[in-house]
Amino acid sequence: MTDLAWMKVYIGTETAQTGHLTAEEFGAYERLRRHWWQHGSLPDDEPRLMRISGIDPGRWQDVANAIGPLMSESIRRLDQERSDATVKREKKVAAGHRGAEARWRIDGKSNASANGTSMAEPLDTMAEPSVCQWPSASASDSSALDEKEERLEPARVREPNIMLMSMAEAQAHIEEQERAKNAYALAKGG
Repeated sequence: MTDLAWMKVYIGTETAQTGHLTAEEFGAYERLRRHWWQHGSLPDDEPRLMRISGIDPGRWQDVANAIGPLMSESIRRLDQERSDATVKREKKVAAGHRGAEARWRIDGKSNASANGTSMAEPLDTMAEPSVCQWPSASASDSSALDEKEERLEPARVREPNIMLMSMAEAQAHIEEQERAKNAYALAKGG
């Protein structure tokens, strides 16, 4: 495989050279070109070429006859472009290494240090939990948990979850709410 992430495509040239191909033939042609770019060669056996191009065995001969003349010229151009791109990439990698060396080293010695410090030894004690944290099950003082539960209990009794009730329970609950509201209204107004 290559480290070359992209290849040049000259739209005008490609259209002029492949305008007579069917969509199937053009797809096979393009997939074979991409394989060449990625690997630098094409396999010699037809079953692998068929798999790479995505062409069924019954259609292979017709497609191969249509794209065969184009492939030799295309591979020659791709080979040259691939060589040029490899040279250009290697120059850029080398320039990047030189730039990093110039930035981070002076006379072979590092000119910068990390901005963090390492922890020499682990802490002996754990930090205390904040009041917002739920107390652990091993907490010795469970009074805070009990107190919180006691404050929540009236809300649970007052506000049952109607979504968890059966239809009959929900209807009874709604009727009870209406009776309570009417009783409150009578007591307030009467």
